Amino acid sequence: MSVISDSASLIEVILGDASVSRGSAVNHRPGVVDLSVDSAATFSRHSDVAEISGLIICKDEYVAALSNEDGESVATIKASFVAAFSVNLEDDPGSEALEDFANSTGKLVIRPYAREFMQQISIRMGLPALTLEVLRFRGAVVDDESEASSGLDRFGT
Repeated sequence: MSVISDSASLIEVILGDASVSRGSAVNHRPGVVDLSVDSAATFSRHSDVAEISGLIICKDEYVAALSNEDGESVATIKASFVAAFSVNLEDDPGSEALEDFANSTGKLVIRPYAREFMQQISIRMGLPALTLEVLRFRGAVVDDESEASSGLDRFGT
């Protein structure tokens, strides 16, 4: 994945498609939200020449089923978001590297757009704001204390 990340440059993020449907529940007091996110990435090259940049498309599909406190359906919100990245890769990265990229960089780039969309749609439906959590990835762990302190010194601490 690092080979892809090292050469990836974000071009744009767009809403792919969306649908919203109201459930039959009259009581809108918040209950369970069942959220699923499916991520995928594809790679294409503009020609067979390795020096010519390629394109990675990451797509996240969100489905949120909102229930009230009684377990009745309040609404279902479905939306897909697409992020396009230009890359300079000599070889096709392969499906495993693309999946890793989609599930890390792709998700991190798309998530703010999905959070804003889901929140605004739920509010416009007269429901409590649906706010998706912020993605959390584990950071690098530095074993050597001198490396950790030298990094902090750059910030005047």
